[in-house]
Parts: sequence; structure tokens; C-alpha cells
Amino acid sequence: MQDRWYGDNRDLVKWGTLLELARIYRAKQILQVLYYRPNTWDPIEVGGSLVRIPNEVIQHFRNSMSICKMKTSVPIKVLGKTIADRNQYLQYVIGEVQKRKTIKKIVFLDPDTGIEPQGPPGLQHVLEGELDAIWNSLSEQDVLVLYQHKTGMNNNDFIQPKLQQFVNAIGIEAARAKYAHAPTFNTANDVAFFYATKE
Repeated sequence: MQDRWYGDNRDLVKWGTLLELARIYRAKQILQVLYYRPNTWDPIEVGGSLVRIPNEVIQHFRNSMSICKMKTSVPIKVLGKTIADRNQYLQYVIGEVQKRKTIKKIVFLDPDTGIEPQGPPGLQHVLEGELDAIWNSLSEQDVLVLYQHKTGMNNNDFIQPKLQQFVNAIGIEAARAKYAHAPTFNTANDVAFFYATKE
């Protein structure tokens, strides 16, 4: 995830969904796996001079780590390490999940786009093998949640094909996977959240 996307309507739907899932499943922690990729910000022109946007402005409006400060009944922990090497990042995530083996948690995978496409994946995607490895690292009753953005598919139904890909990647029966979305929420109707409970 990049900071430039933080704080839009999709975040309202995202965190509304996650807190509702935490309530339903009685989770004691939400562990957000950010797949973080830092941004650079273009300068602004003030009085004919180009100046950098002050860091405090960026920190206030576009700091994806600031979700930890939200007052809620369930603590939120963000894994905000920059993703550069996929294998090292996966080992880091699995290590952080396993540190919390005794905590009933939601592990929320939050890449920019979602599960890998049919074409070459980038750092904005979660690979199927990574999904499987993270799923296998969960404790019983943990919930795995994946952010999925609408793909470039010609039809409007991106949810069902991607949900099936999610199911196949973690090797569960289709009936065990569910999804959340906001089809009428302005500018956030192009995202879904796939989830399943580890049994």
C-alpha cells in the first residue's frame, strides 16, 4: 500500500468492515499487513517557487500507520515495513503472525490491488503462494482478510472470480470463504474484502 491512497472512502469501508469482523469473530487484535511502498510527493508552487509539502501535512493526511491511533475496542497493529524482497517480506509477516499465536486476531493483507493477476504480478499484489503460507501460519479461529480492488476484467463482476482464486490459493471449500463490499458507497464500490476463518 502507498500512503497516497490512505484516508479515502475505501478506508471508511475497509475499517468499517474490519471492525465489524472483529466484533463478529471476537478478535482481540487486527494485524494489518501493509505491503508498504513509500511515496514521493510532487512539490507545490507558492509565489512562483517550488516548495516541498511539509512533512507534518503529509503525516496528518497521508500516513497509513496512523490508523493505530484510532480509538477502538480492538487494538490495531500495522506491519509497515517496506516491501522490497518478496521472500524476506513473507518471512517477516509469518514471524509477526507467529509471535501472536495465542491472540485471536484478524490478519488483514492490504496490498494496493489484491491477489495476483493472470499476467506478471508486481509488489502491489499478494501472490497465491504467499496467501497459502500466511494462511498456514495462522492459529485456529484467526481470520484472514484480503483487500481486493476491481481488476481490469471486461465484466463488472470482479468479486466472484477473485474470491474463487482466494479460495483456491488457501485450499478451502468455497462455502467457507465470504466477502464484504459496499456496492452503493460512492467511490468505494470497486473494492471487496475476502475472508475466511482458520479451523
